[in-house]
Amino acid sequence: MNKQRTPFANSLGAPTPKDYDQLVQRASELSGISMTDLLSSKRTQRVSQWRQSIFYVLRHMGATFQEIGTYFNRTHGTIIHGCNTLEKNASNKTVRQIIVDLTTKTNGDTDNQQP
Repeated sequence: MNKQRTPFANSLGAPTPKDYDQLVQRASELSGISMTDLLSSKRTQRVSQWRQSIFYVLRHMGATFQEIGTYFNRTHGTIIHGCNTLEKNASNKTVRQIIVDLTTKTNGDTDNQQP
């Protein structure tokens, strides 16, 4: 059974390991949180919010929960929970701005790549 892809995912294509690294690096630059902390098990609200935003963007780029979990050394259930939590908080201005910032950079990177 094929997984339905969102229009956002269709516009970007499936993420590669390089995309994961670039997205975490971009989140680190925007947030001031180190890449190590974003990939760690730290559970402070700020780190978790940024990490969950990365989960959400990668998921909408077409990555599976398992793939994201493997990259972040977490179970797919943790990724599902993170995406669901982010969707519940979508009305939060800060959360929306994080997603916009991450996806704007991701779109720019994809559009500038030459085959």
